[in-house]
Amino acid sequence: MNLSKPWIVSMLLALCSVGSPAWAADTPTPAEFAWRGQLVLPPGASLVRAALPVEALLRMQSAAGHDVRVFNADGAVVPYALLRPADLERSAPAVQTRAYPAYPLFTTSTGAPAAPGAVEVRLSADTATPGSAWVRWSAADKTGTKASAAIPANAQPLQAALFDTRAEQHPLAALRLTAELPRNTLVHLRLESSANLQDWQSVPVKGPLFRFDGADAPANTVLELQQPLEVKGRYLRLAWAGQDGVNVTALTGQVATAQTQAPRVRAALPPGAPDGNSLVWTLPFATPLLALHVEALQDNTLVPVRISGRNDASQPWRALASSVVYRLDTVGQGSRNRALDLPTTSVRALRVEASNGQPLPAGGLQATVELAPLQLAVLASGPAPFTLAVGRPNTTSAAVEAGVLGAVSPARLAELPAAAVKQLRADAPDAPQLWAAKLLPSGVSLRTATLWLVLVAGVLVLAGVAYALLRQLTGSK
Repeated sequence: MNLSKPWIVSMLLALCSVGSPAWAADTPTPAEFAWRGQLVLPPGASLVRAALPVEALLRMQSAAGHDVRVFNADGAVVPYALLRPADLERSAPAVQTRAYPAYPLFTTSTGAPAAPGAVEVRLSADTATPGSAWVRWSAADKTGTKASAAIPANAQPLQAALFDTRAEQHPLAALRLTAELPRNTLVHLRLESSANLQDWQSVPVKGPLFRFDGADAPANTVLELQQPLEVKGRYLRLAWAGQDGVNVTALTGQVATAQTQAPRVRAALPPGAPDGNSLVWTLPFATPLLALHVEALQDNTLVPVRISGRNDASQPWRALASSVVYRLDTVGQGSRNRALDLPTTSVRALRVEASNGQPLPAGGLQATVELAPLQLAVLASGPAPFTLAVGRPNTTSAAVEAGVLGAVSPARLAELPAAAVKQLRADAPDAPQLWAAKLLPSGVSLRTATLWLVLVAGVLVLAGVAYALLRQLTGSK
């Protein structure tokens, strides 16, 4: 081959110089991750636990945490394991009590004798009808299989019901009601507890009950308590004064379990983009969602909504949940809807649309996501400092199984000493390099794509050299 032509030599040298780094193994470096932080280890600790901060979770590009790495000062990846909530929490499975029947409360005319078998119930002074009411027990009721005895013909039923939970041994976290509810409205309940039917204590609860019309319409018959409630030796009373169409026949308690659970990570989303009668949020992260809190920005708002998600614009929207967004600051003591639990999922876009053709609130909506927390167990090997890196598309996992580190740990992984995380760099979640990587097929990294581009360029260069040599040979004849 005649290499006397200077341009041919230059092209071959350029090809070698560009192609040599591309042949290196596809091993990520810290600079390729969108978020980086330094692990600050407790003195004398080498096997530690670290939690990903919210800034890192908002840049993670794999729902399974494949794009998480821990590097030492030499740039080598140190052994680490991903700790899921199941590895960190200690809780018993959800347990429900038996069903407790509802005993309707009633009043009688002034001066009228009490109904046979009726028991007096003292009502609180701040109820709609302070004073005394009556309830009728029956032997059949005590088994929990039938309703209470009929209300006497001359009695006036109250918008309230009594439950005998004295035999319940466990504290309760929520009450699941068997009830008929008026449609398309919020039903606010008042819960009280008493040991003697005379002295009552108010029990704080979360949110109202509701049942809306329509396919996949939101409904809620679970009354959550703000804190576990001991009901042993006590009665419960539910009241819904001023709300017609409510009929409660029984309740089933959800037993409160003692547990140590990693708290959810909350992050407010930027304003959603209007899309017809809906708002759409594009999510630049793949961290699984546990809940979505959609809040109305304007008072006196009430609208049922459907929540959908998808991973790509070419995919149809997939229904995730339905709920009611409300904000009633000036009604009673004021109330707002709480966060709605979602089936644990990873989506790249969320849509909130009004149900039943209603418009979205004119004041707008604020969306806040609750993310699944993610912690690591890290074996700090090699020279410090140690860099935690998150956020690189199309990255394969380098984590070891949690059981591997657990086998060499003298303590449970959830009880390892905690390392602090000091943020070093946080690129924008929608940085251009991440969007470019999303255009690549699944499983193909930027480095691999660059390698193929260099190989294609090399083939073209060699083809050009061969063509030039062919012309030389042809011209010399």
